Amino acid sequence: MFLRSLVTGALLTLLLAGCGVTIRPQAGGGYTANPDNSLTAQKNGLVVTAGVQDLEVAPYRMVDNITSFRVVIDNRTGRELEIPLESFVLIDDQGQQYRPIRPEKIREIVKKDSNYLIPYPYVGYYYLEDREKTAQYDTFQSSRPYYTQNYPQDIFTQALPEDSILPEAKIAGLVYFVVDLYGKKSFELRLYLPEGQGGGQPDFRFPFIVEK
Repeated sequence: MFLRSLVTGALLTLLLAGCGVTIRPQAGGGYTANPDNSLTAQKNGLVVTAGVQDLEVAPYRMVDNITSFRVVIDNRTGRELEIPLESFVLIDDQGQQYRPIRPEKIREIVKKDSNYLIPYPYVGYYYLEDREKTAQYDTFQSSRPYYTQNYPQDIFTQALPEDSILPEAKIAGLVYFVVDLYGKKSFELRLYLPEGQGGGQPDFRFPFIVEK
């Protein structure tokens, strides 16, 4: 059973890699596309940049796919701001909405398939391709072994802080969603500021399309 899980994970990775999925930002209307395919917008002294970081938050390639967005919030309003995680919402091309999940919830999700998870701080092979890449380094007698891209503790350390943002300061980090963007045509990351009174309208909306 354990070997079957490893082989299945490896085959799934190869299949997704062959899909050639690319996420493209849709600039315009005050939204500027950046070289890293993120979008930046400014409103009332608040500058926000958002873009997809990982379509799959490795090594958690499981039934519940986890996608991460990198967000930068630059506070130029002249006052202190608080933007809770619940201010973000992801909407796909079918109108399905997704709420962000906290790092603690991700830990619960990955417990459903502990075969893939090796307890921190021990380092091991999460997938067959990790072992193969390590073998490649060994073949060339490299002193730098290959490890999987993300480790369990990274989920916490890289998450977007929920601290108050001081004037002329900024915060940056990842926002996580349980969603598989490979099957989407487009999606939009929205930000609703706590003090916003826009009748349900988002203060920021970052549109992207999925090219296959």
